Amino acid sequence: MGKGSGLAILAIIIAIGGVGMGVYGVIFLPNIIIENASDNTETLIDDNKNPTEIVQIWTVEQAGAFYTGSSYSDMTDMDVTITVNAGETVYVMFNAQISNGATGGKGWLTGGVRIMRDNVAIPESERFFITDSSNFPWPTVAESITTHFIIKGLTAGTYELKVQANAYAEQGAGRVEDGLLIVYTYI
Repeated sequence: MGKGSGLAILAIIIAIGGVGMGVYGVIFLPNIIIENASDNTETLIDDNKNPTEIVQIWTVEQAGAFYTGSSYSDMTDMDVTITVNAGETVYVMFNAQISNGATGGKGWLTGGVRIMRDNVAIPESERFFITDSSNFPWPTVAESITTHFIIKGLTAGTYELKVQANAYAEQGAGRVEDGLLIVYTYI
């Protein structure tokens, strides 16, 4: 046997091994991944390294742009009614883009977002921003703003959570878009 036929046999062995691994990856591996993921999708670890379980999830996506004023106002369609059972903790997260509007304008853009629970502001939910778009080559500037927090110790019952926003643009109008509100309870 020459050197070339030895390399050919080695190449065939590697190819057969590759095909075998490919078949394993296509046929068996997805089922293993799905089984492992389904076993762990609702399990989290809390600060004390104790496992927790997500019980309920609510999500709301913003349908269109919301034009704000210089004071807080309720965002259209950014509210959810949740039911909390005894012993559950609530996690709330909101994210959106705030800009100085479709009409553009350069200058300062200031504002914030907050979450209300039954028409009362949750202090730890409030986030503020300030940005200057004077030096940008385009008139509209967007800022991503996120708030997230945990509510512990709520008594069992039904609660309304809603997002309020304000944005003041030196030129143009404050606008909030691409909003996403996620709320879940866990034990």
